[in-house]
Amino acid sequence: MTDSDNRLPVPVVSVAKAEGAFLAFAAGDALGWPQELRQYAPIRSNEIAAHVEFRRWLRRSGGRFHPYEEIIHPGEYSDDTQLMLAVARSRTNHGTEWWRALTRMELPLWMWYERGGGAATKRSAAAWARGYPPWKSSRKYDVAKYFAAGGNGVAMRVLPHALFLASEEAPSTLVHDVILDGSATHGHPRALVGASVYAYAAWWLARLDSTLRFGELLDTLIDGTSEWSQFPKPDRQSVAWPEAANSATDIPYEVIWDRTVHEMSRLLEAARKGVQAGALADDHVVLSDLGCFGKTKGAGTSSVAAAVYLVSRHAAQPVQGILSAAFEKGADTDTLAAMAGGLMGCLAGVEWLPRPWLQVQDAAYLRDLATRVTAGPKEACQRPVVPLPPQPIPAELLESGDREVTLSGMLRARATVLPDPKPIAKSIAVRSWRLQTSVGQTMYVTSVRRLSRGDIGGSVPGIPTRKEVKVTSDHPDSASLLYKDFCRHLTAIANGGQLRRRDVEVSFGLVPSQARKWLQRAEKDGKIRWIARNPETFIVSEVSSDL
Repeated sequence: MTDSDNRLPVPVVSVAKAEGAFLAFAAGDALGWPQELRQYAPIRSNEIAAHVEFRRWLRRSGGRFHPYEEIIHPGEYSDDTQLMLAVARSRTNHGTEWWRALTRMELPLWMWYERGGGAATKRSAAAWARGYPPWKSSRKYDVAKYFAAGGNGVAMRVLPHALFLASEEAPSTLVHDVILDGSATHGHPRALVGASVYAYAAWWLARLDSTLRFGELLDTLIDGTSEWSQFPKPDRQSVAWPEAANSATDIPYEVIWDRTVHEMSRLLEAARKGVQAGALADDHVVLSDLGCFGKTKGAGTSSVAAAVYLVSRHAAQPVQGILSAAFEKGADTDTLAAMAGGLMGCLAGVEWLPRPWLQVQDAAYLRDLATRVTAGPKEACQRPVVPLPPQPIPAELLESGDREVTLSGMLRARATVLPDPKPIAKSIAVRSWRLQTSVGQTMYVTSVRRLSRGDIGGSVPGIPTRKEVKVTSDHPDSASLLYKDFCRHLTAIANGGQLRRRDVEVSFGLVPSQARKWLQRAEKDGKIRWIARNPETFIVSEVSSDL
């Protein structure tokens, strides 16, 4: 135990600390994002000098099947800040129903505007958009992937919980809420334990009313293991989760949890050893020891230990700590710099921030939401949760010209058409919009569609022909591989999210009577949804994970 246990920190976090935490988080994200994908950075060299200014850079997006290049303007942030803001909105707008708002509204909506989102979070968000939690998927493979997800996608978004619950005298409620939040997208203890440690560190720093002593944060976390390592208990909002966890793992989930707690403790000890080296400490060497490079670089435990190390090491020079994270080649730079920035803000407030960082994307909204978060549970709104129905990008957005669009029941945005991103594959067309929401957040939405053979004058890879699919049966069976192949390829020929029956007839080589029966089968199974009968038009409502 340390003498810090006898100190009496202030009961409520200051607005300055909250603003500093949100702004530094977003700034670290925006600085580190282009370095994570160094081959697409504006300076294509192995060594880039650390700097506080934001830069314009080129990013390759769309994955393997829909590759295109988009311009990221100076100060724009990625999914780290997007999801952190989603959690903050859930807590301040929906009170006791915050988790339902996060899973039923924010995560499905995020699928439209996500930038650089992790695979685990996107898979889970897609499940919530379809109306079920990821641990209840009918596909065992998806459930296994969920419980194997131990990345930093939870830790990077839980900062608002720490500030929202800063008036709590003990961290038990905080740890409970962080694990509940994390269970929405990640099932492995590495993600949940790491997030608990990060939130505990932010909560403690936000409440600290004196100068942070050398190594004190790491001492506090190590001495407080019993507080952040609580095994999750069944919750009314996720009551089936513990049962699913034990069913999906070869050994009891609690055993895996305990092993992860020991792993986290070892990493914190290694971080403390690095800090104790003082001026002789080499950040790169310490981060390497913590697992920040290679296959383990995105683990929840490693990322949190690294962020805590950087804050402890550079508490007197917070800018240097964030730059060390943002420009550390080979690391998960955007998340690491964002998490370090959030902790630095909880410690030092807003005055230390360099001028460019005050101009990060949505700076005014970040300040406003940070202020609302500091008000805590007593001032939270209790707005109704209106689940977002599964749907593609709103049809009104796909129409030409700038316009007002509705994103959800209570959120509207002004959409501005942007110059089309550059497709890398000749078989796709890409459109992009900037949405300025009514609450003050900027969102970027991109629509990618595969071109028909007629559009590009020949066969398009990925668009099925009659020979490839061979749909000739008049009586489709939903259990057959042929029918599943038919459904999988519907997405490939979707034009802006919408299809006409004639498109299906041409693409699959079907006569009208065959197309009608196969589409009726798909509608019955929930694969498509009719939106017009004359001409017959529908949208794909269940996107295949194979594409």
